[in-house]
Amino acid sequence: MELKPWKVLRSETVYSLPPYLTVHSHSVELPDGQVIEPYFRIDLRSWVVMLAITADRDVVVARQYRHGIGRESLMLPGGLLEEGEDPLDAAKRELMEETGFASDSWESLGHFIPNSNYRCGECHLFLAREAKRIAEPDSDDLEETELCLMPFVKLLDELRQGNVISLSTVTAIALAQMRLSLTVLSH
Repeated sequence: MELKPWKVLRSETVYSLPPYLTVHSHSVELPDGQVIEPYFRIDLRSWVVMLAITADRDVVVARQYRHGIGRESLMLPGGLLEEGEDPLDAAKRELMEETGFASDSWESLGHFIPNSNYRCGECHLFLAREAKRIAEPDSDDLEETELCLMPFVKLLDELRQGNVISLSTVTAIALAQMRLSLTVLSH
């Protein structure tokens, strides 16, 4: 069976706060002729999340209060892409700004849409191997951050205990776990 895309009959911007958020109201026609109105699309800026692991097999982790969920969570470093910025360049910049760590060994873990019904931006995930601290963090983020180095297996335990709740962080951990050798995981 061939799935057919929906036809956009009308699109209207109902809210816009550039460059962070735009909400569109669409009138869409389904392949069977049914018209749905309104159907919302939410455009957010793209962002990066990276799992940075040291030569000692520790992961760079941040403990932060996140106002959107009203609680503390363990997070991997990450941040928004600047206009026209390459995702890998953004990942390197964000890792340095937020943690003072850098790496010469990067690989993409993929890019994903967090909500396929409404879009809500695009997340680019990376694995940075052999990360080294070369500077002090210099972040202008609003979050208070406690940086720590955590063995990968402890991070997995924290995830199982419900202390890692950001979907992009969980996804990066899972994809990195698949890429890393078992010797890295048995710290």
